Amino acid sequence: MVLTRFRKLFAVLTVLSVAVALLSVGVAGLVGRGAQLVQLVQPAAADVNALFGESGPGTPIGSPQVLIVRDPRAFMEGRAEGGARYVSDTYLKAQNIYPLQLKTVTVIRNVLLAVALVAALLFGGLWLWAGRRSGTRTGRTVGGPVHLNADK
Repeated sequence: MVLTRFRKLFAVLTVLSVAVALLSVGVAGLVGRGAQLVQLVQPAAADVNALFGESGPGTPIGSPQVLIVRDPRAFMEGRAEGGARYVSDTYLKAQNIYPLQLKTVTVIRNVLLAVALVAALLFGGLWLWAGRRSGTRTGRTVGGPVHLNADK
């Protein structure tokens, strides 16, 4: 059968698929290691904040998000009500830093993990099926005689 020719290829692809699944979990863990709950802020002078009655270091942009920000100089003094650290949006733009959301890393990891596991199941199944069809698992070949007693 045609599948028997590809048995070694199916085995290699199965192992590679499992390796990709494991690597996706490991790399996502390393990338997401520094994620923090942050509040992006457009910095403002203290007198402007006092004028409008704001207590933070500037005008909040959006809601707090879990972001990966690697540059410690982007963080500002203080914390928001929910414990989020303030991050200067102006500094990030000036330094061309684009923080990554932890949700993005998680989605990419989950998609990659699902595809790798489906591929491992598919190639593993084909590998086992090709082995059964070739008879190599039972010690005989397809179309050859069956030797029940090898001693005789």
